[in-house]
Amino acid sequence: MQLLICLAQSGGKLSPSFQRFLNAAMVDAAEAMRGNPLPPLYRASRVPGEPGSIIYKPEPWAGKGIEEFANPWMVVERGCGDCDDLVIYRGAELIAAGYPCHARILHDTKTNKYHTQIARDFGPPCAEDPCLQRLGKPVSQWLIPLF
Repeated sequence: MQLLICLAQSGGKLSPSFQRFLNAAMVDAAEAMRGNPLPPLYRASRVPGEPGSIIYKPEPWAGKGIEEFANPWMVVERGCGDCDDLVIYRGAELIAAGYPCHARILHDTKTNKYHTQIARDFGPPCAEDPCLQRLGKPVSQWLIPLF
């Protein structure tokens, strides 16, 4: 099922509902993964067009006020996802494996662009950025210590 929801915005800021939707999508996907497992995101190839590959790719309507939360099965089918899609996928994997986490939303005030990451609620405080991992960046860039 696909559902279009228009979230309120105030002064160019995202509604808190955006983060709640991301977190709910991660939990929902984690529950579905228990009965319908997917390949681990970080083990998928990063070579575009290669079977089983999953890459980071912005949505075609990025920057036009439209945001889609693709579930992990859609990401696998398409072979790509943007930051929130990859956060849902990886967050669901962590939650399904018993590792609590939540979505972290970053805002660049200079460009007024948003980016999502995963804040781990276990172990040393750190965030994961599945987009940077999918772009082949070193672990030091996509596993970010939080102090």
